[in-house]
Amino acid sequence: MNPGNVNVVLAHGAWADGSSWSKVIGQLRAHGIRAIAAPMPLTSLSDDIAALEQTLERIEGPLVLAGHAYAGAVIGAAQSDAIKALVFIAALAPDEGETVGDVFYRGAQHPQAPKLAPDQHGRLWLAEPDFAAAFAQNATPEDLAVLAAV
Repeated sequence: MNPGNVNVVLAHGAWADGSSWSKVIGQLRAHGIRAIAAPMPLTSLSDDIAALEQTLERIEGPLVLAGHAYAGAVIGAAQSDAIKALVFIAALAPDEGETVGDVFYRGAQHPQAPKLAPDQHGRLWLAEPDFAAAFAQNATPEDLAVLAAV
């Protein structure tokens, strides 16, 4: 594939939004590669897959999907014929019939993994003290502040 003809669609993990890809987008564009951060509502896996597919519908040409963490499950379920490759970045990749939760808790849980439990509305939140270790281990303090805020 010609890099100028490739569209890289970036799917963010559960604890972020599309802005978490800002440095990657800049680097890809510097190499002549079109990069799009897919907005996902993070309300359910099926909602996120639908949002990704709606993003893909408006893009012409070959697609490379990259998913971070939870988004590995999202990109793995995308159905567009234009998809030429999937890139999993520290991503979850459930087997057929397996849930994201099944993958997350498969085997022994790492002792530093944050404990996740839904709030009174059924939403999962990552406590700010756990954010850096669980999501952005190598981020600068400035980047970490922005990532945690969004």
